[in-house]
Amino acid sequence: MHHSSRLLARLGVGLAALLGAAALAMTSTGALAAEAPDRSDINRDINTEVIGGAPAADGQYPWMVALADAADPSYNYCGGSLVEDDVVLTAAHCTVDSAPGDVVVRHGSVDITATEAYEVAEIHVADGFDGESMSDDWSLLQLTEPVVGARPIPLAVADRPDWGVLEVAGWGVTEDGTAPDELRFARVPHVSDADCAEAYGDEFDAASMLCAGDLANGGVDSCQGDSGGPLMSVASGRAVQVGIVSWGYGCAEPGHPGVYTNVGELYGDIVAGLEDLAQAG
Repeated sequence: MHHSSRLLARLGVGLAALLGAAALAMTSTGALAAEAPDRSDINRDINTEVIGGAPAADGQYPWMVALADAADPSYNYCGGSLVEDDVVLTAAHCTVDSAPGDVVVRHGSVDITATEAYEVAEIHVADGFDGESMSDDWSLLQLTEPVVGARPIPLAVADRPDWGVLEVAGWGVTEDGTAPDELRFARVPHVSDADCAEAYGDEFDAASMLCAGDLANGGVDSCQGDSGGPLMSVASGRAVQVGIVSWGYGCAEPGHPGVYTNVGELYGDIVAGLEDLAQAG
């Protein structure tokens, strides 16, 4: 398989594949922006935050969701973000093998055990998604009902050559190899397309991917179980989603930053997917 060398990347697989075979051991500013809580009391050096980072505060990422097994909602395996009050954006590799009835979306607390489960009515996987190259790694989940008190996150309408320091959040594996109940976040510097291409060669596609992490030192990254979660630009108390956790070599390794679906580059396609869901509804 083309991705066999990506031994500890963020690549999750669709729920049907997770239940039917051993899971793959692999992971992943618009004009309007969502208001984010004041982070003046969270001023940590990004190099001190390893893999899972630090616990997120209540309300820090109100758009954050987890994808869970409908048959056992206590088992969450991917992340996602509310982009409308009844639509979740996540990674295609988290949903490509799943039917709507296989998945529930959990939302409402930084403590995954205290979240509410929402049923999924429809799954829209990106037409261009390629599980080998990991291009166009995004999908949309239409919920059967709106999320109570939803605060969706806006999407970046274009890419930038330098996003500065970004934030990523999830319930995925931390530095001790366990998946916590509490949502965690990390600050990850944007890595240029040139540096990412040097790290990953022709496996990196700047038309649909971007990279973030401490390229020289490692030690800060998303990891297994974070797939599908948002990569965010947070400035002046406002947040915009610029990426989706997709894949990478290992977690927090020097020279191998996390690779994310490039929301700004794919904005038009994602909007078209939202329109398709609206028409289907």
